[in-house]
Amino acid sequence: KHPPCARTPTPKMSEVVLNFQPAHAAIGGAILGVATVGKLLTTGRILGISGSFKGTVVEGDLSPWRFAFIGGLVASGLLDAVFDPLQIIEPSAGLARTVVAGLLVGAGSGMGNGCTSGHGICGNSRLNPRSMVYTGLFMATGFATATLFNTNAALHVVSASSALGNTVLPAADALARYAGILAVSVVSFLGLAHIARGASKKADGECGKTHGVLAIVAEGLAGLVFGIGLTVSGMRRAAKVSGFLSALAPSWDPSLMLVMGGAMSLAIPGFVVAGNKPKPACTPKFNIPKNKKLDKKLLVGGVLFGAGWGLAGLCPGPAIVSIAARPTGKLGAWLASVVAGMWVQHKLA
Repeated sequence: KHPPCARTPTPKMSEVVLNFQPAHAAIGGAILGVATVGKLLTTGRILGISGSFKGTVVEGDLSPWRFAFIGGLVASGLLDAVFDPLQIIEPSAGLARTVVAGLLVGAGSGMGNGCTSGHGICGNSRLNPRSMVYTGLFMATGFATATLFNTNAALHVVSASSALGNTVLPAADALARYAGILAVSVVSFLGLAHIARGASKKADGECGKTHGVLAIVAEGLAGLVFGIGLTVSGMRRAAKVSGFLSALAPSWDPSLMLVMGGAMSLAIPGFVVAGNKPKPACTPKFNIPKNKKLDKKLLVGGVLFGAGWGLAGLCPGPAIVSIAARPTGKLGAWLASVVAGMWVQHKLA
């Protein structure tokens, strides 16, 4: 008898095999950059998801712009559920691990006053020392945590399968769709700014009720566009984040680097433009953090945030979008734990 033919092992249904998707990552990052710059130049505020979330649910700041921005993120998830109703929910970490991860992310983002959006994109794009140190800390801690606690295994990622060896590029129709999203997003922000300038001329340069309405619309648009960018880039997938943080595994996926690069390639010149403008389009002034001090809270916050991020591959923005698109009990538990971590940190501060 002849010996049986050798076969390539087929992943089990619950296993996740990572693909490297450089175009999705770079284009998704560019969409994030459009949202970041659009929000900055229209409302004068930086795009920081954990800060917006904490301000609303923990500190009790019920400013309409916060609800509009978070509502935009939620809307992007709902739209994704409508246009992609057959998307598969990938395996998540165990409940206890998920809760611990959420507590660490909540406490860490509260202590450090930011996360991957506020510090990672906005802070680094304006070369703020606090953001650069905080980002370096949460990246290093995330790498260490994901490796030491084998987050790939917790998320059922097949570590032995090379992501770089499974490179996937989008089809032509998908590229056209992403280009359309970018174009519509840019035109929408430019349109809001144009309307605001017209209102300013009628009010002798002052900001009136029309500007207030436009600022709320701009916040909602920023949240919506940013959420779409997270979906396109793949950063809503905890497995994708774990693939990046598990740098020693054959399945290492460098997509996050391209996402950050795509976002910052637009955010850096956007902050330069903002620095040369007297005020944003829809509000009286820019509100860009000026604190550059490195302190113990920042350092500890970076370590805690990175540990939580590395344990479950989740941070606030992707989780908010994902729970709207495909709600699960564990996502709900993670977000509740984030709120708890933020609340404890706020009370102890």
